[in-house]
Amino acid sequence: MLSLPELQARIAATLFGDATASPATWIRADGIAPELRLAIYRNNLEEGFAKTLALEFPVMRRLVGEDYFRQLALSFLTRHPSRSGDLHHVGAPFAGFLREQFADTAYRYFADVAALEWALQECLVAENDETLEPSVLQAVPPHAYCGLRFGLRKAARLLESAFPVVRIWEANQPGATTAEIIDLAAGPEFALASTLATGLPLEAALDASLACEPRFDLRVALHRSFELGVFAHVSLITERS
Repeated sequence: MLSLPELQARIAATLFGDATASPATWIRADGIAPELRLAIYRNNLEEGFAKTLALEFPVMRRLVGEDYFRQLALSFLTRHPSRSGDLHHVGAPFAGFLREQFADTAYRYFADVAALEWALQECLVAENDETLEPSVLQAVPPHAYCGLRFGLRKAARLLESAFPVVRIWEANQPGATTAEIIDLAAGPEFALASTLATGLPLEAALDASLACEPRFDLRVALHRSFELGVFAHVSLITERS
């Protein structure tokens, strides 16, 4: 006689494709064969997991197509089954899974697109602190801008990628009407926000950005950051060594 934990473990193993652990002999038929009962649970497991993943990664689903996305989802399920009844967290390892799947291929950017989508999921459930308004800078004299120190919102995430993942994401939204051809070598702007996130002042962030891209436009980058609601607060360093 199997104990309840042993029976549950066998059912779980069977749902994930382990035919050697089938608990069918311990399941009452009662009009439906035990194998069919298990198949119903397996189908519910796979469909629920795939649908949840599709909701969390709609751009990836659009990029690879519905059928192939489902194949990826089921393969991902066998590698990273949910450890909780709350399926919201199942997508956390998906970018890493894609990085392994498409390493050294022309589709290696998929992993970074997925990482962006998961960052968006995290932002949706993060603490919603206040957004800094650009009007606060009106009180700062121009000569003091170098000493500004910005703080990022809790509902903000930084993602570094060699690919223009934001443009890929924007071009694959439901309302997108143009078939834009995106150059994967276009690259991102990351140095400004990542430097500010460490607590360094604007001057250091500007130097880091110019080192990466000599044509970097601080005005445009700051405007975009305020537009996206990246900052939560700003302070001014009054004494500089």
